[in-house]
Amino acid sequence: MEAKDRNVASDSVISGGAAAGNGIPMKPFGRHDQQVSALGFGGHHLGDAPDEQTAIRIVQEAVDSGITFFDNCWEYHRGKTEDWMGKGLNGRRDKVFLMTKVCTHGREAMIATHMLEQSLRRLQTDHLDLWQVHGVGWDNDPELFIRPNGAAEALRKAKEQGKVRFLGFTGHKDPAVHLKMIETGFPFDAVQMPLNAFDAHFLSFAEQVLPELNRRGT
Repeated sequence: MEAKDRNVASDSVISGGAAAGNGIPMKPFGRHDQQVSALGFGGHHLGDAPDEQTAIRIVQEAVDSGITFFDNCWEYHRGKTEDWMGKGLNGRRDKVFLMTKVCTHGREAMIATHMLEQSLRRLQTDHLDLWQVHGVGWDNDPELFIRPNGAAEALRKAKEQGKVRFLGFTGHKDPAVHLKMIETGFPFDAVQMPLNAFDAHFLSFAEQVLPELNRRGT
């Protein structure tokens, strides 16, 4: 996963877990009966590959090496990374846990749904394993998300229709916004955020957000 937006889960997720045959550890996905590789593939940087064929080969080699968690986002390189990842996963889709993100800040549910349909076409799949709201960071993002006809409605509907299995949100700016997203009461399955040795005392996701996620099994 890219450095700016790493996947983080509860302590129960980051400890234990069996290793795949190639040695990459597998971890439980929160409270669910689902395993994902501890090492993830960052979608944004796939767009830095020199050409499409190189990108396809990188994706294929990652899958064949045992990586199962694949990250992406609707807006990365204007959709190019979803296109390239979809082509790389052709014939390998059933081997991976595929996630992409929707850019919904201030937008209506129908726009989020339209973005989902575009992502599914680019990724050449009929469903996502995880669909996440991308990069919450503004103080009013939680309010816009949960309001009537907001993105929350699109997420719920997509899950009911079987187009996504799990739902979450991401962000790497302010743990207070993460807590406000959690406090909306939406049943998130996952939260993505940065953790590092330097955040212990300044805008600390480890101190402020992680304990609440652990409590909820997120």
